[in-house]
Amino acid sequence: MAKIEICLAVLLAVLAVPADAGTAAAAPGELLIRDVTVISPERTRPLAHADVLIRGSRILDVGRKIRALHARVIDGKGRYLIPGLIDSHVHIGFPAPFDTNIAAARPDLLASYREQLPRAYLAFGYTTLIDLAFDRRASSWWDATPLHPHLLNCGPGLRVAGGYGAQHLPANLTAEGAADLVYEPDAAAAWPKQLNPANFTPAKVVERVARSGAICLKVYVESGFGIFHWPVPSVATLAALHRQAKRRGMPMIIHANSVDAWREALAARTEIIAHGLWQWPGDRTNAVPPPEARALILQAARQQVEDQPTLETVYGEASVFDPSLIDDPRYAIAIPRKIISYLHGSEAAAARRAVADRYLKNFPNAPQVIVVAGQRASATLRLIKAAGIRLLFGTDTPAEEGDVGNPPGLNGRLEMQRWAEDGIPLRQILRAATLDNARAFGLAKDRGSIEAGKRADLVLLSANPLKDVSAYEDVVMTILDGRQIIRSSLRSAN
Repeated sequence: MAKIEICLAVLLAVLAVPADAGTAAAAPGELLIRDVTVISPERTRPLAHADVLIRGSRILDVGRKIRALHARVIDGKGRYLIPGLIDSHVHIGFPAPFDTNIAAARPDLLASYREQLPRAYLAFGYTTLIDLAFDRRASSWWDATPLHPHLLNCGPGLRVAGGYGAQHLPANLTAEGAADLVYEPDAAAAWPKQLNPANFTPAKVVERVARSGAICLKVYVESGFGIFHWPVPSVATLAALHRQAKRRGMPMIIHANSVDAWREALAARTEIIAHGLWQWPGDRTNAVPPPEARALILQAARQQVEDQPTLETVYGEASVFDPSLIDDPRYAIAIPRKIISYLHGSEAAAARRAVADRYLKNFPNAPQVIVVAGQRASATLRLIKAAGIRLLFGTDTPAEEGDVGNPPGLNGRLEMQRWAEDGIPLRQILRAATLDNARAFGLAKDRGSIEAGKRADLVLLSANPLKDVSAYEDVVMTILDGRQIIRSSLRSAN
């Protein structure tokens, strides 16, 4: 930049400070967002014409007419500042939107996807992610990306041998490779003979998860989506895991989407249920929740259990039969154009047909069943809201390999839309994705609201998110640890 341009920039910054401004300590590296409307969940109402002063990676002050002569200035007039969003249910190690075979055969596609994935989350305002099935080896690339949200995790996500995700364990499985297993006496027949069960008790497993740096514990209770009959952890095992996690101050999250799984999760006194309630016996084309589902929701409310509905991951399954989302212009923010071109090709179409055939093998009317599953999830979300259960915002993105219907970042925007359509108030949506998530996972000291001392993780919007959920479409910039990131710079084309 020429000297005259530098001088002009400094002069404009000084002139931008009101003459009657109050005083705050100034220092090099300060950033002042001036005359913005602050919308933060700890406030009962927005603070209009506010100034937010940032020093380094922290918020220094929030108020009106703050003087900071040496700060860089962002003009926030007519704009809205919210805390950085938190997605408390992601899986960054999954190679979506293609399966592991394609990822192995086309490392260029995988590299392109990984390069854009953290940028996609930032583009939609997500500054903190929590991975609920974390594989350190499969996610080692994350820290090498030049720009990424804060990533926390719950460890590998615990399963029982022969259960969900562990149906076919390799004969040469080692203790290191079995980090996601917990010994279940009721499923002893499936336990690998070369592994000592004494090393996989709830106490030993939770100790390892905590030692790895995890902030929470995730356990799968999935018997097979009403199709299969996989073993699940017993209530006794779940309760033991919960006791061990609670001793270490770690909330326990149980993957549960059926009436049976919710019943077990509630019996184990878990803090959080991952997923809504959309699986129950009977006619799969009936979207009306049965009495037992309603009763479990009321019980969850009494026990003050919190829920991550993850609606869009259910609706997104329809992309197996209708991949039209890849033509949505917003898709190109989340997914590199190179991969979109691949998804339009014959190879990707054949892969989708193979998945569709597997669905149709189990259900000839699979397209209808998937649509109804989404309707069920919405119906129970309305019951969950009516019961007063606290909601935590998570997307389960991506849900599985080859998943084109749940793109990173964009899926959060689609999830918010589903919540709004199902009657969740806009203020509650914002709170669920910020302060409530931060509090539930022990992060509220550091993030979740716009207050002095907290991380300078913020999102500047050009529309009011308390007026219309579409405001989350209008990200001007994301601020990560005090660093300004213009949204247009995060598109995959760049």
